[in-house]
Order: sequence, then structure tokens, then C-alpha cells
Amino acid sequence: MIDNLSIYILCGGKSARMGSEKGLVVYNDKTFVEHIIHAVQPLSDSIHLVTSNDAYETYGYPLIPDVVPGKGPVGGIYTALRHSSSSWNLILSCDVPLITTEVLKKHLFKEEQKKPITFLSDGSKDSPLIGLYSRRLRGHFEQAIRKKYLKLSDLISLLPHEVVVVDQEETATLQNINSQKDLNRLL
Repeated sequence: MIDNLSIYILCGGKSARMGSEKGLVVYNDKTFVEHIIHAVQPLSDSIHLVTSNDAYETYGYPLIPDVVPGKGPVGGIYTALRHSSSSWNLILSCDVPLITTEVLKKHLFKEEQKKPITFLSDGSKDSPLIGLYSRRLRGHFEQAIRKKYLKLSDLISLLPHEVVVVDQEETATLQNINSQKDLNRLL
């Protein structure tokens, strides 16, 4: 377990490209959210699902509805940071079912953690929704929502951050499964 860490899985979103609730899509006999929960359980007991969809109650973790609905990932992260009492918050989207405990521990939890945002990349595609966010950033995310500055990558570019490139053999673990086509490729 990692001290002073809360975990938030962002289960919101319109899931327009998938055609159904992404976190509840089944892969290898488990939903995407179950795969992610399995990967994060060894890291912290403080696990939350950012959603207002009661279908997620079955997992037994607190459901945290968006403070300001309809603001995408920026709104989801703001909700997490506002809810959290931990210094550090692992934020994950619900569409990364291949993520592993090992990849998270190896690349995100280093002693020399200094930047308020650290997230993973495969070297060509960044994954800001597989990242550590300092609770101190709550005001920045709140201000972004007020100003309707909702593109996560643009907001992050204005804040101190570190991008950690995973090893070549680990790149598949960062894969977003956003559409039926992505899911078919995965299956």
C-alpha cells in the first residue's frame, strides 16, 4: 500500500463511440472497471468511482458524482481532487482494462516524485488519464471549469508535469478501448 494515496476511476463520459457504458464492457469475463480495480487494489484501500450511474454500485466502492456534470475529464479530475483528502491521487479512465499493478508501481510511484502531475505515455501517445495528480491542483481545475477551458492536454501543458514513457513491452497496458472497433481488435 502507498501512503497518502486515493484512487479515482473516471466512469463518466458519453461513451458515444463505444455505444454502451465503457466501464461496464466485458473483456475476459470481467468488466473494464473490474480489471482496473484489480490492478489498483494493491496500491490503496481508498478507491472511488467517479460516476452517478448506479450500475457501478455492484463493485462496493463509493460512487462520486461529478461536482459539475458534463465537463469531461477536467470535470472528473476536479471532482476527484475536491473529494480527496489524500496528497496524491491516482486518476484512471475506465477504458484502460489492460493496465497492471506492476506498470503503475514501476512508473508512477518513485521516491523522487516532484511534479504535481505525472502521467504515462507510450512514447507517441500520452495517457494523462493514467496519472498521479496532487490535491493542491484542485483550484487550477476549478478555475479551468469556470473559464470553460476543458481540453485536458491544454490544461496540463500549463501546469508543472512529468511524462513517463513506459518500456516498449508495456505499451499495450496503456491502450484505450474507446470504440467497438478497438474492442474487436482487443478480442
